[in-house]
Amino acid sequence: MLAWDVRLQRRYGFYAVYAVLTVVFVLGLRAVGPGLRTDAAVLLIVTDPTVLGFYFIASIVLFEKEEGVLDALTVSPLGDRGYLVSKVISLSLLAVVAATSVAVFGHGSPWGLAILVVGVALSASLFVLVGFVAVARFDSINEYFISAVGWGTILFLPLFGYVGVLDTQLFYVLPVQPTLVLVTGGFEPLAAWEVAYGTGYLLVGNAVAYVWARRAFRRHVVRGGDPGDQFGRGEVPRSRERSDRSGLASRSPAVGLALADLRNWVRDPMLSIAAVGPLVLSVIIRFGTPIVADMAAPVLELSPYYPVVAGSMAAFGPAIYGFVVGMFVLEDREQGVLAAYRVSPLSARGYLLYRGGTAYVLSLLATLPALAVIGLVPVSPAVLIGTAAVSVLGGPVLALGFGTLASNTIEGLAISKLVNVLVLGPAVVIAVVPEPLQFVAGALPTYWPVKAFVAGTSSEPIWPLYLFVGGVSHLLVLAWLGRTFARRAD
Repeated sequence: MLAWDVRLQRRYGFYAVYAVLTVVFVLGLRAVGPGLRTDAAVLLIVTDPTVLGFYFIASIVLFEKEEGVLDALTVSPLGDRGYLVSKVISLSLLAVVAATSVAVFGHGSPWGLAILVVGVALSASLFVLVGFVAVARFDSINEYFISAVGWGTILFLPLFGYVGVLDTQLFYVLPVQPTLVLVTGGFEPLAAWEVAYGTGYLLVGNAVAYVWARRAFRRHVVRGGDPGDQFGRGEVPRSRERSDRSGLASRSPAVGLALADLRNWVRDPMLSIAAVGPLVLSVIIRFGTPIVADMAAPVLELSPYYPVVAGSMAAFGPAIYGFVVGMFVLEDREQGVLAAYRVSPLSARGYLLYRGGTAYVLSLLATLPALAVIGLVPVSPAVLIGTAAVSVLGGPVLALGFGTLASNTIEGLAISKLVNVLVLGPAVVIAVVPEPLQFVAGALPTYWPVKAFVAGTSSEPIWPLYLFVGGVSHLLVLAWLGRTFARRAD
């Protein structure tokens, strides 16, 4: 089973994605000043490679449910024990390799590498098991993500203590706190009680999570469980959902597609969160950035970076809606609905235009108010509207990118990890790399709207040119993705 899992993860791009991300993380840490590099390394390692299993296990489990793999396991000698152990080892190994590479090559001087490796390994296995518990009851990636938001919000509360926003001893009850302690021990000495607390908590936590995961397997896989009732919502059986969507497609393709999407938006709380996500994030950044700036003042003056922070919001809305619509495309493909649309009057091209147009309109409705609310720096209406209009082209780019480059939701979730580079990469480059060298980042279309926003806040007359280049680059990528998607559908 372990060898099969490793092959599966390599086939679906987990290793390739983290090879790219590790290089990006290393280069990013190298660009951070020595005074902040340790804190940046700790936060980066804890929030990404260490918890990768929490998110990847979701896509694996949902895919294997769809393919009937888990049903077969219930009558095989391997059973739930072998299944869980294999997933824990394979995903934890990837986390350890990525985190160690970031620590050694990005930070450059890990003081206690052994402590860091132990902390990451124990934490990664714990998050894989917790991730299995979180996803076991669900049958759809979109349905699962509302639960993941709740889990993530609670688990990552200790990060507020690490950055100094909120300090309470209660954080020591949550599993991210021992992870923070042991990862910090990779770069600076720890007291004996800290090592004992971190390792002891994670060992006990793994034992408890393992028992919990086995019970979840038996309840939701072996016996079918009670997947329906969460957040006051009943589960719709996949067979019925597939039948409903196919029926809509056969009666009236365009109307059926719109009605199916509307039903998903009304029924799925995760999509409701996506609808308000950019605006909520804008409010948090507006009021949280000055607080962080005050705390960082002795080390770094952050106010010169406010235009970049505000401009980066132009990429968040398209990223969120590009992901959501992209997952719709992949689910349509897995359920055979896309094949039905391909031979209907709607056609593959009409389906592509509908999905791309939906991603653009929704991204615009989310991004424009988010940019207006974030404040931080004065900006003219022309710059604000122009930036939003061009940046939200990233929504259809990402949506069609998922549909073109990924074959299923596992590959889609792996590719989504690279979206962070598209969202945050241009802002980081603009902030730390001087011109003209930073224009190399213009190979990413998302660079240009952020650059235009930053230039517009400084009243530089060249900002419309940046928007023009951004619009052209987005449209060129869209044209290529559209042709590739249509050929693949045909």
